[in-house]
Order: sequence, then structure tokens, then C-alpha cells
Amino acid sequence: MSPSILEFGEWLGDIEIVRPIVILRSAVLYEAIHQKQRVLLKVAHPGPEHKERLKRETEFLREVYFSFGSNPNLPKLLPPEAFSSLKRNADAHGKTMLRGHLLYYALFEYFEGESLRDVLTKNSQLWLRHVGWIVMRLANAVATLHSKGLFHYGLSPESLLVHFDEKSNLPHILLFDLGIVTSANGLSTDWYKDFVFPAYLAPEFIGASTIRPNYRTDVYGLGLILYELLVGEPTYPFQLRNDTEIFRLIQNSDRVQMNRIEDVKAVAEIALKAVQIQPDRRQESAQVLSRELQHFFGAIPKEKESRLPALNTTMLILAASLAATLLVLITIIVLT
Repeated sequence: MSPSILEFGEWLGDIEIVRPIVILRSAVLYEAIHQKQRVLLKVAHPGPEHKERLKRETEFLREVYFSFGSNPNLPKLLPPEAFSSLKRNADAHGKTMLRGHLLYYALFEYFEGESLRDVLTKNSQLWLRHVGWIVMRLANAVATLHSKGLFHYGLSPESLLVHFDEKSNLPHILLFDLGIVTSANGLSTDWYKDFVFPAYLAPEFIGASTIRPNYRTDVYGLGLILYELLVGEPTYPFQLRNDTEIFRLIQNSDRVQMNRIEDVKAVAEIALKAVQIQPDRRQESAQVLSRELQHFFGAIPKEKESRLPALNTTMLILAASLAATLLVLITIIVLT
């Protein structure tokens, strides 16, 4: 059964669809309404392999939730059913019937944003600091995966949502494509390169390579995104090319020319190092790459806290002021 895309106003159980945000190779991410709250809804494509990917994703995020609380760069998992809560030993995904088919889904806290691919389609040359901050946040999310012994191996601009805060002008990201994460031992059974866009597949997975993927494989994915953000187009052009042609480009390091050496040589060199064919020539880990970027850009600025009192505080102040005014008026009336 081929995947069907739900449209505005359709219902999946008690969840109302608002719009599809991104169509992935294993699932569709939607904006939706659940219990009068905006949420992100991820629905796995039909098929046992897609169900297992969604299940692994929710299990990982459940573990993150109970171990760390939350990571701002990873989806915040919500209970799959109304009037329930997340439990460590219970399923974190839901399932419901639609048009005679059993569909598996997951709910996440809403994140206002669009895919990095859509952002780059509108503006292929982002402000340099936005470039650095986006990749630093993404590296933070990848480092969290690695801390749990998990790997992504398929990072691409389609893998994350981006939101630019109107007040602070800071970019926020959400790495939501976690359905293909795998452990080192599960690579042969849980991970399939067909779920990665060919131009973003690491050389370790191409041809007869005998190099075993590891932390540096995700460094390569981070490098591809950094490279693309710097030059304004994919590292390996994939339009009008078949998979074999793309793989040949990758194996020959036939990248789009790095044209940022003159203005931001230090950042360009970080990207060039991360996309090396040989893994041992790349940065050791996502954390190392992030530190190199931080050395150039500095720490990501914190959101400026509003000096205005919170809404509840404001209401209390107004109520107290109104009560005092009424008391004065009543006193005046009584005395006169």
C-alpha cells in the first residue's frame, strides 16, 4: 500500500489535520490539533519497516525525556492518547484505523518552523551567523544521539525544521527525522541506505567500501549541511542525476567549488574537513565540530528576557489597582 497524504480537516482518531509539513521516505510530518492544542503529528507510511522506525524513534525520545528532561533541538514527545501521560515502560506511539488500514503515529510538542530545504529554496545564502548557529544546534542534537549509542547516518536539509525568532533573530532547529536512527549493532538490520537521499549518503555506504560507519559518519552529514549553507547549493548537485551518477561524484570528491575561502576561510576549512572521503580525516565527533564553530562564532546568544512582567503578574497588578480605586471611590461616597 502506497502512503496517502492527509489533508486539512481530515481526522486521524481524535487528531485533526491542519497541513502536511514535510514528506519523508518513511513518514509524513503534519501540523495538527489534538485536545484543542497545536501539535506535530508524525504518521508512519504503511509497512512493518516504517512502523519499526517510528517505534524506535519514540523509544529514543522517551528515553531522552526521562533521562535529560528534554533537548531543545529534539522533538518533545507527547502522550499518544488523550488523558494519559508518558510512561517509561509503555508504548510512546499510537495506532488507529483509517480507511481500513492500521496506521502508527506519534505526537510531539508543536514547533513553529519549516524545513531547512524550504528555507534554502527561499533564500539560498543565509546570514553567516545563522549558518553557524544552525549547524551548532544541529551538532548538539547529534551529540545527544551519540551519547545514547545511536547514530543518524542520514542528515540532510529535509531532516530539520528551522524557526527564526522575530525578536532575537536567533534560529531554532528541530531534528525531527529520527526514524532511521540506529545503534552500531543494529546497522545491518535496522538501517537502510535507501531511506537517505543519495546526495547525502556518506562514502562509507557506497560501493564496496569496507570502512565501518561511526561517529565521524554523522560528522560528514553535519559537514554536508554546513558546506551547503556556505556555498548556497548542495555539496553534490543531484538535480537531473540518477543515483549512480551522484555516487560517482561523491566517490571522486567532485564537490561544488567552495567559494567562501576569501571571506570566511576558517569556517570553510571546518566544512572541507568534515566532508573528507576518509573518516579519519574528519573531526572526531559532533562535539568537536561544534567547538570549532564556537571558536569562530562564539557561544549562541541567549534569548533576551522581557523586562515586562508576566501576563499573570500584570493581571494581578491591574486587579489590585482597580480594587484600590474602587475602595477610594466608595470611601468618598460614604463620607459625602
